[in-house]
Amino acid sequence: ANGNVVLQDEIQNYSISAEEITYYKNDEKIISKGKTSSIIQSKYSINSSDILFLINDGILSSGNHAILKDNNSNIYNLDNFSYFIEEEQLKGTNIVAISNYQLPKSDKLYFKNAIIDLKNNNFIAKDTKIEVHNDVFGNSDNNPRIKGVSSKKVGNVTTVKKGVFTSCNKDQNCPSWSIKAEEIEHNKDKKQIIYDNAILKIFDLPVLYFPKFFHPDPTVERQSGFLTPQINN
Repeated sequence: ANGNVVLQDEIQNYSISAEEITYYKNDEKIISKGKTSSIIQSKYSINSSDILFLINDGILSSGNHAILKDNNSNIYNLDNFSYFIEEEQLKGTNIVAISNYQLPKSDKLYFKNAIIDLKNNNFIAKDTKIEVHNDVFGNSDNNPRIKGVSSKKVGNVTTVKKGVFTSCNKDQNCPSWSIKAEEIEHNKDKKQIIYDNAILKIFDLPVLYFPKFFHPDPTVERQSGFLTPQINN
């Protein structure tokens, strides 16, 4: 079919729109050419090009750039993707995930590659960078961020392996302070950020070593524990 083609399945609740769509009946697969828009389960919209849809397996994929949006103001940019309809699972490379897109308190997550459970908001990823919204610690001049070689989120617990955390302004060539740890865990149930084998660096100079410590997460106004370092006159 050619020219403003719309393929719609009301039972499985999805639709695919493209300039050209080819249906291979024996293989139960669909291939589109050119720009393609898909709406899945009335929850997710995917814009990409030259997609492959394996109907029996429920897998939608493309080797080209894609943008996925959900109904909760989350957006995912990917160099390529595979989406598993029944599991509501997204796989891809060079992913930029943005929460609360174009809204206050928007966070960005960068993954080299990842498997993302969109239904439960969990993920497992490689080469992670997390940029938290600037005023999370009550100071809009901060740029809180975490880098790590890998990360995962299960429920309310996010873990970053071999991570580095700082909230110093990005304009600084060398952050005035940072914490490097074998593992950084954010537990939303405990409202704590927990570090294993951590080193506190001041201007990239190791100052203190902690086998283990924690401090309250940004949702806590006051709690005993490690205080965020500040450089003062």
